[in-house]
This record gives sequence, structure tokens and C-alpha cells, in this order.
Amino acid sequence: MGANHNASTLEERRDNDFTQSLEDAKTPLYPGCAKNTKMSAIVALYKHKVMNGWTNNSFDGLLEMLGDMLPEHNVILKSVYSVRKFINEFDLGYDKIHACENDCCLFRKEIKNLQSCPKCGSWRWKVDERMKKIRKGVPAKVLRYFPIIPRFRRMFKSPKMAEELQWQFKHKSEDGKMRHPVDSIAWDLVNYKWPAFVEDPRNLRLGLAVDGFNPFSNMSTTYSCWPVMLVTYNLPPWLCMKKENITLALIPGPKQPSKDIDVYLQPLIEDLQELWNNGVTVYDSYTNSCFNLRAILMWTINDFLAYGNLSGCTTKGKK
Repeated sequence: MGANHNASTLEERRDNDFTQSLEDAKTPLYPGCAKNTKMSAIVALYKHKVMNGWTNNSFDGLLEMLGDMLPEHNVILKSVYSVRKFINEFDLGYDKIHACENDCCLFRKEIKNLQSCPKCGSWRWKVDERMKKIRKGVPAKVLRYFPIIPRFRRMFKSPKMAEELQWQFKHKSEDGKMRHPVDSIAWDLVNYKWPAFVEDPRNLRLGLAVDGFNPFSNMSTTYSCWPVMLVTYNLPPWLCMKKENITLALIPGPKQPSKDIDVYLQPLIEDLQELWNNGVTVYDSYTNSCFNLRAILMWTINDFLAYGNLSGCTTKGKK
């Protein structure tokens, strides 16, 4: 009982901190500015930095110049560090996890500090092919993982979104027609097999979509990135497939992970297992209460080749 109370208190404190940060983000860029807020200006500038490959030093210089040019009492931030810190308060960042260039492992947990792969022995860092020199500090391959638990917590911090996340509980079809996954046989099967999970309509039902694509739109190159997208089906049909409600992890190229995709899915699988087995304490701003959020992965969405990689089964060839 004491542990639950402490967790609820901590979550409420986090929610208060988030509310204050949100109010700060809505501050006009300078007194009387009607077009841009602190958040919109910072996101637009940071996006421009990333899209054009600006260095941190050049971006710091730009922010300082803007601070001097804008009217007094403007709220523009003055450095890349402060911009990233500000964005991270809203859980908008991602985890960069170093990976073996041969897809053997992720350098995390007990092997976080190793300099080479414990399985194949390849260096963690890039190696200059011409000079054969190890470039320490420059990883050979990086997984960019957007943690799902902080994002689910953030969804419930919006009263409107927290209400929408219970849409499926009241909108099951009564005429036998399927308009949403809530009307499917798979949904009813979950209700039948795990009635305790169904008791709280806020518990999440998820779908996982995986496939590769060529980011350079050039069929002459074999470079392939693999986005892993998680869809939340508690939301109504006009919201659940919108890009802002889909969470993402990005498996890097240049070659597809094939049967080693499970290596890159480890962080996501661990989060999903935590959400299914134990749940996490979340503050629901719609009901002004804390609850234990759980989630279930109902299905995967992929073509036959990706299905073979995900399942570890053979889906092509003679046998």
C-alpha cells in the first residue's frame, strides 16, 4: 500500500512539473508575439539545424544572434544544450544505442562498456578503411529507439487524449460491421482470455508494423532502413493512424537486419513485457487519478518476408 502511495505521489509530482513545463512552452516568443511560442520557435529552428547539417557551434552562434535581435524579454534559448534539455522535458528525444556492425548485439546493460562485440569480435567503433585506424567515439552502427513508456505516460497527461484513449470501450459495433479493431474476433479473444486486463478500459491494445524502405529513393542502391512502428488501437479510427500517435524505432542500414531483427527489437520487447507483466504507474489527467497502465501486443502488420524475419520461420524457398 505504501509503495503504491509513493508511486502515485511521485507521478502526481511529475505531472505538476510537466504542467509547469507546458505553460513555459506556451510562452510567446517575446511580449506581444502572436505567431510563435517558445516551443514552436525552438522546434522550427532545431529542425532547420538537423535538416541542413549545422554544427553545434554554428547553431549556438545563431541562437545568440537571434537573442540579441529579438525584442527585450524574449525567451529564445541560447545553446544546443539548453534546446535539447528543453525538448527532453517532453520526452521527445530518443535513445541512441550502439550496435555491432554485424547485427550480433546491442551495447547495453552488462556489455554497455565493451569496445568490441563479444560474439564476432568486430570493433564497436568505425574503422577507417584506408588507414585501418579505429575512430573511437564514432559508433559503427546506431539504433535510434524512442522509448514507449514515457510516451504513453505523456498521452495521459492531456485530458482530451486521456478521454480519447477510452473510446474503444463505448464504441463497439452493434450491427455486426467492422469499423475499428474493437469489432474484430481478435479483440473479443483478448476479452475472453484475460478478463482482468479488460477491467480497465485505459489498458492499451497495440499493433506492431515493420518493413524496410530505401531512404534515398534510388533503386540502384541497396541501402535499407527498417522503421518499427507501434499503433495504439484504443483511439478512435480517425486518430489511431495519425503520425503523431504512432511511436517509432529506427533500425539502421545499409543492409536489412533479416533474422537478426530480434537484436534490435530487444528494448521494445522489454518495455512491452514490463507493460504486460507488471504495468507502470500513470497519472490520468482526465479523471485526476493514478492507475496501473498495462498493454498487450495484439498483432503484427508486415509483408510475408518481414513476417519470416519477425517469426523466425521460413517463408520463402523450396521448403
